[in-house]
Amino acid sequence: MKIKRTANAGVLIEMDGISILLDGVSEQTEHYLGTPDDLKKELLEKLPDAVGFTHLHSDHFLESYANAYRNKSLRPIVGSECSHLQVGNVSLRAIPTRHIGKSESEHFSFIIEGERRIFFMGDASPSELKRLLTFGTPDILIVPFAYCNTESAWRSTLRSGAREILLVHMPDKENDPYMLWNSVESTTKWENIRYFAKISEVVTLY
Repeated sequence: MKIKRTANAGVLIEMDGISILLDGVSEQTEHYLGTPDDLKKELLEKLPDAVGFTHLHSDHFLESYANAYRNKSLRPIVGSECSHLQVGNVSLRAIPTRHIGKSESEHFSFIIEGERRIFFMGDASPSELKRLLTFGTPDILIVPFAYCNTESAWRSTLRSGAREILLVHMPDKENDPYMLWNSVESTTKWENIRYFAKISEVVTLY
C-alpha cells in the first residue's frame, strides 16, 4: 500500500485497489504548505474513490475541491455528510472527536479498514486516541506532528500499539519560526516513525 502526502495535513491512501483522500486538498497558509495546482488538477482528473475532511479549517479543507469532487463523482464527502462509506473491501468510518486545544469546530477522525487498519486523527485532541482504540489497534496511525511536542500526547501515541506512525501537519521547512522541525526530526529516530518532508512524497508500506 502507498500513502502520499497531498496537502499540509492530508494524504492519499491507496489500499486494496481503493484510493482514499483525507484532508487532502488545502490552500497555503502563513506557515503551512498547500496543495500545488498541478496536484489539485490531478486529483480532479483522476478522482479518488472516497474523500473525507476532518474539519473545515483552511489548512485541512478546500471548499472548491470538495464541491467539484461531489458534483463530478456524485459521492458524499465523508465526515459532515456521511459517517460511513464502504468501497470494495475498504471501510471508511468518521468518528466525532474533539479538536485539539480550545477550538469549537466540528471535527471527525477516520478509521479505515481493509488489508490494514488505519487511524487518521486530523487535528483531534490526543486524548481522543484512547477512545478510538476501542475499535481495535491500528496498523498505521497518522497524527499531526504536534503530538510529538507534548510528552503526554507522545506517550499515548507510542502506546497505541501501531506498527507504523506517520507524522503530518508540519510547517514549511523554509518558514518554521518556532523551530518545530527540530523536534520532528529528533522524534523519527525510531524505524516505525516516519514523516513526509514535502508535498507529493510517497511512503510505501508492506
